[in-house]
Amino acid sequence: MAVMVLIAGLGCVTAQEKPTPIVDGGSTSASATTAPEPMPGFLERDSLTGDWSGARPWLAEHGITLKPRVSLFSQGLASAADGEGFEFGGKSDILLNTDLSKLGFWNGLSLTVHAEYNFGQSLNQHRGTLIPVNTALQFPGITGGDRFDVSSFHFDQKFGDAVSLKLGKINLIDLYASKPFQGGAGIDSFWNLTFAAPPSGTVPAYLLAAMLSVRTKPANYSLWIYDPTSVVNKSVFDQPFNDGVTIRGSVEFPVTIAGRSGHQGLVATYSTKNGTDWGTLDDITIPPASSAGIKNDRYYFGYSFNQYLYQSKSRPKEGVGLFGQVGISDGNPNPLHWSGFVGVGSTGLIPRRSRDNWGSGYYYDAFSEELKDSLVTGRLRNEQGWEAFYNFAVTPWLVLGADVQIIAPARAGKNAVFAGLRTVIRF
Repeated sequence: MAVMVLIAGLGCVTAQEKPTPIVDGGSTSASATTAPEPMPGFLERDSLTGDWSGARPWLAEHGITLKPRVSLFSQGLASAADGEGFEFGGKSDILLNTDLSKLGFWNGLSLTVHAEYNFGQSLNQHRGTLIPVNTALQFPGITGGDRFDVSSFHFDQKFGDAVSLKLGKINLIDLYASKPFQGGAGIDSFWNLTFAAPPSGTVPAYLLAAMLSVRTKPANYSLWIYDPTSVVNKSVFDQPFNDGVTIRGSVEFPVTIAGRSGHQGLVATYSTKNGTDWGTLDDITIPPASSAGIKNDRYYFGYSFNQYLYQSKSRPKEGVGLFGQVGISDGNPNPLHWSGFVGVGSTGLIPRRSRDNWGSGYYYDAFSEELKDSLVTGRLRNEQGWEAFYNFAVTPWLVLGADVQIIAPARAGKNAVFAGLRTVIRF
């Protein structure tokens, strides 16, 4: 929060001061005398605070990009019980991207840092839901010291245009944010975690990892080696790889149908992390470690796709398309046995609303049968739900959104209807 106030203050202060011109040593070239292009107006620029009177472009020239943002949520239950109602919460975050080659290091090296702070309250896990209905407020947390975390601190090294390597603490939700029609980190698209960053039981939200990516013309390949233990609100130096290691391989194929782009991908994950053997609990509601068996290893396989049905020729990112995924795991010790979702999403279909986006999707998450059989009190069923959202871009830096989710919760008999409003401001 202090960092964001400082940045906003910088924008206000520099707006009152006339910036000192940066000269090129007395050059009299045409480029030196050409009048600069006018800056976008208040309602047309990408950020609320503008270019900080030249400070932002100057930082970018030196390889430093800062993206502060505040996201506000008001979410409630359509039929609230006693003690339940609409809750207000928010996320204040700042993303730092640094091209270290412009700061004297070797070519291709960069650093990414993402700091997040949550405040207020959320409705996650209300009404018996297991899958978070608000991804942004689920991570890094919403209570006490869990509210703040540096979710990403990793180095990236590019080897030409085809190969790259990431190393450090990595926010998986950020990586998934660029997925067409979904992604969005719970801020720019769907709210529910199933769509924003589909859970598999084998990949933590924040992880200590080395990620190798190779891009070729027929396909893109990736190999991840990471600590299976989550590093949400945790230092990566706190007993790294103490619980084993996980290896994840994936391949994604670009697919063009009738001139419209899309992708199809396969993923396989294997982990040596031990877990509770749900088949040995013998009807113990909450098993102590001494009475529950331990099962070694776990795996996950998945298939995903996205495909434009209509795509603008002049603006390829605008259009409407389908997306979906299905995955299956060992189901023991992984508590999530299999899951799947399908949906439709769109950006810029409405005339003069090129920045608006919307989506609608259905998901089904099936939990381990061994886990269900082990419970004496309470009932656990598979969870399924439907979500729809619409984002209205008032300006490039201000977006208002509405969302509705109808969910058959895993731990309750009645369906729950969640409705919410979201405001995103980019500074």
